[in-house]
Amino acid sequence: AILLAASTPALVLVEVVVSGLSSAMAPVIWAGYLVLIVWALILIRRRRPNTLPLALAAVVFYSFLSVAETLTGRDITALDFTAVYGLIIMLLILVGVLVSEGTYGWAAGTALYAGGWSVYVGVARGDGVAAVAIRTAIAAVSVVFAAVLLSRLLDLLAQSISLYNRSARLHNAIARCSEALLVETDASAVDEAVRALLEATDADYAYVDVTVEIDGEPGWEIIAEASTGEFGVGSWSTGSYVDFPTLHAKLTAGEAVVVRTADLEGEERALYERDGIKSEVVVPIFVNGEMRGSIGFVQYSEDRSWDDHEIQTLWRAADMVAAYWRRQEDSAKLRASNEAKDRLLASVSHEIRTPLAAIVGLSGEIAGGGEGLSEEELRELNGIIATQSRELAELVEDLLVASKADTGDLNVRREELELAAQVDQVLDGIGRSVPDHKQIAFRGGSARVWGDALRVRQVLRNLVTNALKYGGDQIVVSVENSEGEGRVRVSDNGAGIPAEEAELIFERYYRGSRSSEQVGSMGIGLSLARQLAQLMGGTVDYLPDDGWHSFVLSLPAADPLPAPEEVPEAVAAG
Repeated sequence: AILLAASTPALVLVEVVVSGLSSAMAPVIWAGYLVLIVWALILIRRRRPNTLPLALAAVVFYSFLSVAETLTGRDITALDFTAVYGLIIMLLILVGVLVSEGTYGWAAGTALYAGGWSVYVGVARGDGVAAVAIRTAIAAVSVVFAAVLLSRLLDLLAQSISLYNRSARLHNAIARCSEALLVETDASAVDEAVRALLEATDADYAYVDVTVEIDGEPGWEIIAEASTGEFGVGSWSTGSYVDFPTLHAKLTAGEAVVVRTADLEGEERALYERDGIKSEVVVPIFVNGEMRGSIGFVQYSEDRSWDDHEIQTLWRAADMVAAYWRRQEDSAKLRASNEAKDRLLASVSHEIRTPLAAIVGLSGEIAGGGEGLSEEELRELNGIIATQSRELAELVEDLLVASKADTGDLNVRREELELAAQVDQVLDGIGRSVPDHKQIAFRGGSARVWGDALRVRQVLRNLVTNALKYGGDQIVVSVENSEGEGRVRVSDNGAGIPAEEAELIFERYYRGSRSSEQVGSMGIGLSLARQLAQLMGGTVDYLPDDGWHSFVLSLPAADPLPAPEEVPEAVAAG
């Protein structure tokens, strides 16, 4: 429009300077020029002007002038045949370029127009056959070649602009996604991230799901979603991967998956068609090497392909969601650790205060002369002081050993031990601390193992003490050999451990639902017992069995002697 608005007045100026206003066709010519100028100015002011009719009108106008000159044999306009010929060729090329669809059909049509006009004017002018043929060929070929070439160049430019705009939108989405996951600390962070991703694509639906277990099989549950409006998750907000084995296999292998419903077969296709899904792209979300969920785009309105930019955007978003989940888990663990340590301090202060109060009070009574106390009462007081002192020493020892084990500074010795002898020493030391309403029985047995005598006794003391605190009134300790291992089984007839806590009780500072009722429970005894056992090449396990509940210490058997390379590294370190 700007081109025609600028060039038409220049042609008017040529008319005035060269031919003036003497032509009989002057009113028609000036009217035609005026219409083109006004039309162009009107189009310039519009936001999305359609300039194709204007270009066609200009072609017809200049063609009319040249035909009129040829038929009348008079100079109607200052533009000679050569100038009009060039103008018409350029305008026809412009017409071909302005057509966004059917370019080749328009190119052929404009070529026929240019050729027909050239032949007609040439014949009317009396030009030779050769000249007419050459001009016609040049007109037709020029229009077709130039229009198609320029149209393709403009299409490529438009595609480049579109790709640039899409890339900018995707980068903006990634920035918004990153900001949401970094700034927000609640579940709304993932929702905001998904909304940002959907706005950057032409997808109808975007989602994030987490991996869950459904009837013992892996499945998914969508936790964040965004839609363009009428589209939604349908009936698959949660589901089992049993129905989508290929999808699950690729996701767990760390691959991006593009699904086209038209390419599916059988039950998988029926499930996608039931919810109206035409295509989908999804990538897995891994946290610490484990697939925790996935993120994807869904198309309902058309069967479309997904380009590399969209898939790469999903991968980046998956990494950011994974980092967000890791931070959430680390924060939760840190809070739990701090709370556990607070409970530990409260428990330690209580457990230390109790024996210290007894020791200080009773020793003060004795140091004051013990007036009025018989010799038997003094012996009883001394026994209580000894018992409380031993419990205090054992408590401090557990805390020190736990601290060294956490920092990697604890070494264990490698020596041959008879487990029954270690059990005897432990039970002998604990004997005076057994409440009257509980009984401990040692059923014997024999097993020679590799371990550190001091640490073995510390493990056994923790297991027996745990049974005395939280177990039933009957406690049985036995030693046995089993498949290259020596074992000590500490069993009681108490209520046992709930199934959901069977492994949690071995975590540092964790107190079971029953032990939490006792202020003096520190939550380090069982975790320290397992840690020491593992350093000696064994383990501690919890085994419920027909009303009895056992903690079992297992250590590598010493007979026959293991080859040096078979000795566990942790044991050999001592």
